[in-house]
Amino acid sequence: MNTKKHYLYILKFIVCLFLFSSSLSYSQKQQKELNIDDLKNHIHNTSGVQKLKLLDSLCRITRDRIELKYDSIVKVTIEYAIELDSFDIANRQAARFIWSLTNRLGRPNEGKTFFEEFDARQLPVTDNALLARFYLNGGDSYYFSEEIEKAIEIYNLASKYAIKLEDSILYGTSKKYIADAYIRTGNLVEASKILKEVEDIYIKTNDTIRLVNTKSSRADLYSMNGFYDEAKLERDEAIELAKIVHYESGLISTLLNSSIDNSNTDNHIQAIINLNLALEYAKNSDEVKNRYEPHILNKLLEEYSIADSLGKATEILKEIQRNPERYTKGIFEDEHIKGLSYYFYAKKDFPKALDYAQKHYNYQIKNNVIENIKGVHYLLYSIHEAMGNYKLALDHYEEATNINDSILSLKRSKALSYYQTLYETEKRDAEIVSKESEIEILDSKNKIKTQWMLFGGIGLLALFTILYLLRSQKYADSKQILQEQFSQDLINEQEKERTRLARELHDSVGQKLMLLSKQTKNSGDSNVENLADITLEEIRSISRGLHPSNLERLGLTESINALVYNINANTDLFFTDEIDNIDNILSKDAELHTYRIIQETLSNIVKHSEAKAVKMNISKTANTINIEVSDNGKGFDSETKYKNISLGLKTLFERAKIIGAEIYLNSQVNGGGTKVTLNIPI
Repeated sequence: MNTKKHYLYILKFIVCLFLFSSSLSYSQKQQKELNIDDLKNHIHNTSGVQKLKLLDSLCRITRDRIELKYDSIVKVTIEYAIELDSFDIANRQAARFIWSLTNRLGRPNEGKTFFEEFDARQLPVTDNALLARFYLNGGDSYYFSEEIEKAIEIYNLASKYAIKLEDSILYGTSKKYIADAYIRTGNLVEASKILKEVEDIYIKTNDTIRLVNTKSSRADLYSMNGFYDEAKLERDEAIELAKIVHYESGLISTLLNSSIDNSNTDNHIQAIINLNLALEYAKNSDEVKNRYEPHILNKLLEEYSIADSLGKATEILKEIQRNPERYTKGIFEDEHIKGLSYYFYAKKDFPKALDYAQKHYNYQIKNNVIENIKGVHYLLYSIHEAMGNYKLALDHYEEATNINDSILSLKRSKALSYYQTLYETEKRDAEIVSKESEIEILDSKNKIKTQWMLFGGIGLLALFTILYLLRSQKYADSKQILQEQFSQDLINEQEKERTRLARELHDSVGQKLMLLSKQTKNSGDSNVENLADITLEEIRSISRGLHPSNLERLGLTESINALVYNINANTDLFFTDEIDNIDNILSKDAELHTYRIIQETLSNIVKHSEAKAVKMNISKTANTINIEVSDNGKGFDSETKYKNISLGLKTLFERAKIIGAEIYLNSQVNGGGTKVTLNIPI
């Protein structure tokens, strides 16, 4: 009996506590509404500066609350401030309103329109801090409206006003935004330079919060470049710093970006862990929660669906559907559509999945984000394959593969450029330190007697010159080695990726198409049977192009013969060839690179030479394999070509270096033809 009474008391206490908290919340809401009504009454009964102060207060109370008419209130405040020549107040409220539309309400296009209209008025604002923040927020409106080049232009205006103000923090913020924009456009080298400058500013000013944001931007630069391990190191450091200073917004955004990297590397379990951590931190702050929760929930819907956790995905979807205006509109609409496509695919409701995937595809085509377009093609491939639409599935798979190949090539090119610039920067910094050190030594010598200064100065100058020349030579050698090693690593990685793709096409798509081809033979429909056979042959052709399987089955000599036969059969070129047997002489990797060099050389002849005849001679001696390929085409100026070497020719030379071979290119313009000679040591 006592136990029942005890539980009854507890239940009564909980009910009372709930009623009290509800009452308190209601009272606070009522009080806020009373304050707003009270302010409005005062505003109607006053004028001049006092009225402007009240309007300014009303803007603060209703800030970001569209249901409280914040947008109309702030516009009235701005116009009244201009009427009273209070241009600084008008500019401050305009900047805050643009930020609210862009970063809080998810309506960047409206923010951009308002920014353009207000900026066109050219008000005589004198406060450089206000102007810097106005242009920062204006730049944001362009950035989130996907007008990145225009955003950079506006951010640069903000940095100019920050320089006038001599505010290093504001300057660092504007430069950091410019770096983010350069990352979005793929200008990684320029972004890296700016981030280094910004990091130095924040380290000197002990600004940990902004340093966290800068490290996050550097991590974005790495992940866009495909260096996910380096990105993880930067993000982990940013997370630890954010925890130390209790910077929840930076912590959440870093965890969110980490989950995107996890997803890109197919680590969907870790993506879910990071998203749930971000969600937990977001619940501690209403302001942070409002900004990030829609991103997190829509990403969780996608990741749970990919991980086949339909129960969890359904829970997230229900939470989103409780407030669709907040979670699925504006800038969050495409994220939600993408999540729904993966959700219905996981539920095997393929027509719905296809409908949402097509909407997501249309959105990405409109915004032309190549990486995202590739992802949609893979999604559409999976859906069409599940629905039995094999022709459409194959089309999307080919599109995704082509985009992936071009992205990988672009990333590698940017990576080479990035590391070259990084190397040059470190070299320059080392030279500066060296020169500063020498200057200090010379300054100390000034204290010695005149005669010793003269002889000592001459000796130091000679020593400095020798050291400088030695160091310059060392740097030049190091740079060349670095470039060669990097290029060769890229080529080897490309071959690995081609081999992987060829294997996947053969083992996955090829096997399924073979099964389909066998099934169609029993259907009696000759058109379907022909289509299946043609498609299967196309897949095999693509697979052979990615990785020459003939090398493993027939050996190098027969693979070269097959290559020559294929080009001879499909072009008007007249071939003469003398090919010695060179099987089992080179390593497997060397055979592959030799085959690729010959393949690329013949491809260049077909595409560019306008030749009528080609001669190939492959001979072996005790120590070398000698390969000569010549044509009677239009030729080119080889001296100029060597100075401005194309990517295709550069690849030939790099492949030759990988196998320790020597390659020579001799060509003459106006029909002199071209001759490529390759000498491979045994």
